[in-house]
Amino acid sequence: MRRLNTIVAGICAFTWAVSPSFASPKPVQLEPLRHTNASLEIPMPDGGSKTYTPADLEAFPTYQIETTTPWREEPAVFEGILLTDLLAAHGLIDAPSIRVVAENDYTTSIGREVWEAAPIMVVTRVNGRPHSRRNRGPIQFVVEKSAYDQQDVVTEDHLVWMAARILPGN
Repeated sequence: MRRLNTIVAGICAFTWAVSPSFASPKPVQLEPLRHTNASLEIPMPDGGSKTYTPADLEAFPTYQIETTTPWREEPAVFEGILLTDLLAAHGLIDAPSIRVVAENDYTTSIGREVWEAAPIMVVTRVNGRPHSRRNRGPIQFVVEKSAYDQQDVVTEDHLVWMAARILPGN
């Protein structure tokens, strides 16, 4: 048993040593979401707009990542979609920037260099449960922590919670 523990520890150490500097979100299949009254509105290429519930967002390919945030000291498993998939569906993937507006009217600008530097997830679940307003949901933008620790491009300003609208940048 001691030898098996030594082998497992060696494999874990090797895996950690050759891992990239930050983790990429892993594709996952999620069970249908039963969620609160949350939505994210985004413009359509034809000039209209589309409003997504968390369940609607999960019609896109879904992913998960385990990380911390400035508001969570312990790692959590975040599940949702990639911002780039949503932007591509709305003709905004090549936009120089977008503005994200939260339910409380907090607004931040996210330049294309940000979503090209690190995967930004539009999170609908945390630790397998629907994300809640109490915990900075129900729709939150999350980036793997080392991405904003190691780069000047990605900052905490890009970690929007209670996201309600995405608009083209100025």
